Amino acid sequence: MAKLKDIAVRVGVSISTVSRAISNDTSRPVNEETKRKIREAAQELGYPLQEETVSGRPGHASHKRIACVVPQQLIENHPYFSEVLAGFHDRMNELGHPPAIVRTLDEVSDAEQIRNLIKENGIEGVVIISWYDQSLIEQLEKESVAVLGVSLNDERLTVPVVDCDRIFSARTAVRHLIEQGHRRIGFIGGPAYSRKMDNDERYIGYKFAMMEAGLSMPEDWIINTNWTVDLSYSMLTELLTGRPKSEWPTAIFCASDMLAIPAMRAVVEQKARIPQDIAFVGMDDISFAQYTNPPLTSVHVPKYEIGKAAAQFMMDYLDGDYPALPKILLPCRLVVRESSDYVRQQA
Repeated sequence: MAKLKDIAVRVGVSISTVSRAISNDTSRPVNEETKRKIREAAQELGYPLQEETVSGRPGHASHKRIACVVPQQLIENHPYFSEVLAGFHDRMNELGHPPAIVRTLDEVSDAEQIRNLIKENGIEGVVIISWYDQSLIEQLEKESVAVLGVSLNDERLTVPVVDCDRIFSARTAVRHLIEQGHRRIGFIGGPAYSRKMDNDERYIGYKFAMMEAGLSMPEDWIINTNWTVDLSYSMLTELLTGRPKSEWPTAIFCASDMLAIPAMRAVVEQKARIPQDIAFVGMDDISFAQYTNPPLTSVHVPKYEIGKAAAQFMMDYLDGDYPALPKILLPCRLVVRESSDYVRQQA
């Protein structure tokens, strides 16, 4: 069966644009010419389109309307979250429901905006992707809307979650580096929803593996980029130029491939070799990871499958199949490539 991603590639637009066109999102409409091309591509590819009423909304009473709310920086063609959204949309289609309406967090940042989103689109459930704001979630609950977290895993959360086990995955990544002979391992990442990196699961997994092996974690080897790609490059460059090569970390675990790629460039610009001088492991296994030079070892996160599982869970949740607050964690696996495939001899 054709997927929203296939339609997006055919027309040359983003997945969220395809979603808005097919779901007849009247509050953020797609221009008529682009909408026509998208619907024609959908028909050519065999993607079933929902029947519409005169108002432009799906014409079957059992159809459930869902909104996905995503931080602005992740909304369009982000290599991780576009796959999550594609899986979510495709599973909704398989279940006979219209694609989710996608909004940025900035567009629903207060109670009035949330009420408008729900009222204008008949929203029954909201999927919050990679953010958490207790006041906004309480507002959604006041509106009797079901809330589901995706890529947002923390024991303190009061909403059901679909994600992967990032603590275990990070431990696996760091253990791999330790098995390759590394003892000086740095970390590049960013904060959790709480704005504290200490609460981020990947950082917790890194620390767990390092403490388990009895290894030290110098403070300046821990780089908090606030998930800004440019800072991954500039801050690692500053670290490497500020000390002799004998005091560099010999390996770095990066909390995402998007942070690993600029960090690798920083190493190369210092005339160092990957993995002989500094090895790298990333996380997410985005499609571009296999094409870096050298190819990047990464934890493969089942992004598309997370999206599909979230859609299925939301439908089941709305049907009352989960009386408690469950957590669904999909398995990850380490994909070893040349950026870390080198056994380091101990001095």
